[in-house]
Amino acid sequence: MPEGRAENDDLIDTLLARPPFHQWLRPRVVARDPANDTLTIAIDHRPELARSPDVPDYHGGIIAALVDIAGHACLAAKLGRRIPTIDMRVDYLRAAANTGLRATGRVLRAGVTVGVCDVEVRDDEGRLVAVGRCTFSTREPHQAPPR
Repeated sequence: MPEGRAENDDLIDTLLARPPFHQWLRPRVVARDPANDTLTIAIDHRPELARSPDVPDYHGGIIAALVDIAGHACLAAKLGRRIPTIDMRVDYLRAAANTGLRATGRVLRAGVTVGVCDVEVRDDEGRLVAVGRCTFSTREPHQAPPR
């Protein structure tokens, strides 16, 4: 592993770069703290991410996608593989306009069948824009369902 890189960083880079939606959204890892099971994903503001052509604030779907991506990335980094989302919720706390966004995911649980992450989304000035909770299936792909 190159100096300054954490275990599974290559996996996370691939998971962020491969999906066509991600290629359009352009999320990138800007911070990772494996000791605290956190990872921060950033996106830059672009006019096509707005909810209206007249106001440069983000569409809620973009923020929700960022919550899902950050939650997935922090848990995938811990587990060393991709995992499917089971459930997700987002609470929008304020509009964000003309600013980049940073979503920090934190693993709360990485169990045998279920993983849970909390995510905070902040603007470039550090104001809390949204919070979310994501639940993922952590079952190994070859595992049979519990009886």
